Parts: sequence; structure tokens; C-alpha cells
Amino acid sequence: MASTDCFRQTHLGPLVILVLWLAGCVPYQQLARQQDLQQQLLPGERFLHRIFTNTAARCATPASRWHVYIEGDGHAVTPQGRPAADPTPRSPLLLPMMARDPAPALYLGRPCYFDTADPQCHPGQWTLARYSEDTVASMAAVLRQQLPASSPVTLIGHSGGGTLAVLLAPRLPQVDRVVTLAGNLAVARWTTYHDYTPLDRSLDPSQAPPLPPSIAQCHLAATADREILPQWIQAYAATQPRAHFVPVPETRHDRGWRPWWTLISSEPIIKASGCDKVTR
Repeated sequence: MASTDCFRQTHLGPLVILVLWLAGCVPYQQLARQQDLQQQLLPGERFLHRIFTNTAARCATPASRWHVYIEGDGHAVTPQGRPAADPTPRSPLLLPMMARDPAPALYLGRPCYFDTADPQCHPGQWTLARYSEDTVASMAAVLRQQLPASSPVTLIGHSGGGTLAVLLAPRLPQVDRVVTLAGNLAVARWTTYHDYTPLDRSLDPSQAPPLPPSIAQCHLAATADREILPQWIQAYAATQPRAHFVPVPETRHDRGWRPWWTLISSEPIIKASGCDKVTR
């Protein structure tokens, strides 16, 4: 019999949670408590990582499909272009989505995000090295520890989290799907276009070999995005063996995703064969 923990109710109703989230006034710890998420602080290969799991994860079997969520760059730099003291997003986009995912789901914190108090952290880690080899290797180590080897895995990333999802995918044999939302898949093109400092200590998906055909890819682009242009995502998808490009109407880089996520997170919508159904 399934544990009743799988169906534990939150303290606040879903409408209240949504209103607070849209207002940007739910800190991640408060949201974790309200949605009854479990969290741990775990060592990766080099860094500490805070992870969260949803209630469905408590009922996962060795054969359950897992959804792994990776947040964007958060508050990496100040409006003046200087490294922020703390890169943790003030209003995470994917954490509420992960909490309400019907599948077993894990939210994987990036190095130095979410108050890890890690002595390895310094501003370069969430600026020039935000997609570095050390970052990717450390995140992969956490997933190897936490996910059963027999469980299929879908990686889901927004913005810079999409960058990391694509870089992580070939390192984990369980991964057979990648979904990105406004993913930064051409890092050098992005920095050049915006006249940002080149991320010379980071990896760039557009300069890496294509993902293996065993991994289906669904790359969603916000049609009103001015940070990650849809044509960059489309160009990246065209270089991949099993990739779908999906322009999502009425969305911006970090706005308008939640109504679509009800469809995106539902099986079998995120399978490669159904990726294009999202916009119908």
C-alpha cells in the first residue's frame, strides 16, 4: 500500500500558493514547507548541493520515471553588472512546478545556490564558471547518488538550467529525455549579442558534440523572449539527432510558463513523439 505521505496536503490551498508565487513573495524555504518538500544538503564531486524532492518521490519504485529540475542563473549579477553576493533566485520559477509535478521529481540546486555555506564558493563560480566542468561534474555526482540506476530520467531546465541539463545528459546513462524552457544553448552567441563578459570558464552546448540519439530532446522557446532569442534555440535543435523545437506563445523569458507546464509535465506530452503537441 502506498504511504499516505504521497498524498499529504499542503498547509495552504493551491490558489493561495499560486497567488503568492506570482507575486514573487514566497522564499524557497517557505515554499518548501508549504508544499511539504523534503530537502537535503549533499556533497557532489567538489561542491555542496541543496536538493528538494516532492511528495510523489516518496512512493517511487526502482522503475519509476524521475523528473529532475534545474533552475536558471537566478541572481548571478546585480543590475549594475557586478557579481551578486548570493546567486539564489529570489523567486524560483521551477521549484513550484517541481512541487506540483505528478511524477517523482527532484530539484537539483546548483553549486553555491540556496545557502549551502560551501567554502568552495566564490563569485566566479556563479559568473564566469557558471557552466564549468567542475559544476557539471559535481551535479552529475549528486544525481548518481540519488537516482536508481534502473530509473529512466527526464532532465528539465530553464534558461541556464537548460544549459546544464544538456551538458549533464550524456553523463548519466538513465537520461533518455531533456526538456529545456528558454534554454541558453549557445552561450557564446548569448554573451556576444548582449555584450556580456565572455564566460571563458564555462562549457557551451553549441560547441559540444550532439547528444546521442538515445536521448530525445524538447526545446521550448518563449516567443517574446529578449534574453534568449528563439532562433538560437531553433538553430541548436537543428544540429541534434532527436530534437524538437517548440515556440510557446504568450511567454517571455521568465513569465507565462506555468499554464503551459500543466501540459508539458504530463506524460506522454514530453516524449519526443508528442513534444510538438504542446502548442496545439
